Amino acid sequence: MDEDKMYLVSPAPHIREDITIRGIMRDVLIALIPALIAAVIFLGWRSLYVTAVCVFSCVMTEWIFVKLMKKKTNSIKDFSAAVTGVLLAFNLPVSAPWWMCVIGSVFAIAIVKVAFGGIGNNIVNPALCARAFLLACFSARMTGAAFIPAADAVTSATPLSLLAEGISTGMPSYLDMFLGKMYGSIGEISALALLIGGIYLLIRKVITLRIPVFYLLTVAVFALIAGEDPLFHLL
Repeated sequence: MDEDKMYLVSPAPHIREDITIRGIMRDVLIALIPALIAAVIFLGWRSLYVTAVCVFSCVMTEWIFVKLMKKKTNSIKDFSAAVTGVLLAFNLPVSAPWWMCVIGSVFAIAIVKVAFGGIGNNIVNPALCARAFLLACFSARMTGAAFIPAADAVTSATPLSLLAEGISTGMPSYLDMFLGKMYGSIGEISALALLIGGIYLLIRKVITLRIPVFYLLTVAVFALIAGEDPLFHLL
């Protein structure tokens, strides 16, 4: 080795693949489209409005902090802020007011993501942490029954809320729960839509079966142990 030459060695791993953050985030956004379509069908167009507000707020918050911190790389282009916005919206009720969407978005990006160094450095999921924050601050708006435009102007509670209250009447059928004809957070109502998105991510090799399968099996096993209906809880 020539001592007069300097070598720049980067830390491991040294494996290089044609996988980018932008590509992964794009695939995640595509995979979430079926769930958004189901939300519009069963919960009404306001679900699209809530999602748009969250995405816009997340992207704008990221842009502002990128400018304030004078970062050389523009992380907005990798779609990660947009993914956070969609996931946050999917964890909100369709009745969520715009200001709550903005507060949750700013908290997710500024406090949970950027404050810890940006994508890959946050210790918790920004969208889910923002949901927990909103639930702590505005529990009534996050958990209360709400108006459903696409269901003949009725109000309803989630199946788990009905179960917790010991109410057996008005419980949706397995088919309704599978398709999405029930009340819940914007992104959780349709098991079919989520499965379609999951299959797309598997085909694109963005995810593997290990985490989702073990998660679902855990829910089923604990439901059985508690003497509950596993299929109901899975749906």
